[in-house]
Amino acid sequence: MNAGTYLEAIRSDGQAVLDAARKGLDAVVPTTPGWTVGDVVAHLGQVHRQKTHIVRELIADEEPDWNSFAAPEGVELLQWFEEGFHELTSVLSVADPATHVHTWHEPDQTVRFWIRRMAHETLIHRVDAELGHGSHTAVDPVLGADGVDEILEVFMGGYPPWAEVVRSQVVVGLESEGRSWRVGFGSWSGTSPNSRREFVDEPGIELDDGDDAPSAMIRGAGDALDLFLWGRGSADGLMVEGHPSVLLYLRDVAAASTG
Repeated sequence: MNAGTYLEAIRSDGQAVLDAARKGLDAVVPTTPGWTVGDVVAHLGQVHRQKTHIVRELIADEEPDWNSFAAPEGVELLQWFEEGFHELTSVLSVADPATHVHTWHEPDQTVRFWIRRMAHETLIHRVDAELGHGSHTAVDPVLGADGVDEILEVFMGGYPPWAEVVRSQVVVGLESEGRSWRVGFGSWSGTSPNSRREFVDEPGIELDDGDDAPSAMIRGAGDALDLFLWGRGSADGLMVEGHPSVLLYLRDVAAASTG
């Protein structure tokens, strides 16, 4: 997908967030326990403003302070969100996608990363805001399949460099909208050198480039598979060849990887 397609998605889904929020900010969001629609709007607006700052100011070293982009006390939330959302799309639309800026994904330190990331961030929280009022509008299957690619490669794929990894023999194939992936299952343990937090037998995956027959296959529309991995949809509509537990395993890894 190109930058223009991602920007169109940001504009469409950002407007849909506003439309849902205007129905009521106090509605409880079932997919983000403890949050209301207002919490979703405040979070997404904070994300948008921080990423706008990174791209506009060409921040290349470290992530700017997250708290400094929160909605000010007493601000009219929807107006604040709308202003920040339009500023984000304006800044991204004129930026060169190849420009070097800071991201949290070491392999890709470019504006292009944030254009794609904001498309999927806005999509997922659009679904949250709409579900706060009962149901969500359709997700483009092609954008959904790109979201599957992002979550498998950027969020879920690989292990911490300091971890002790135990790889299983299980390799699962996924197919959606003409795209395909192979992931190997495993687990990892270790102590983070930064937080000193200890991890034991955490489930994990890594992309696999082998050509032998996978242990199981998962197939489905891009929207269904993307929303399932993000915890915003059920496994209904996903077809599994092999043991159905692979779906639960993937969801567990996705939940741990995305928070």
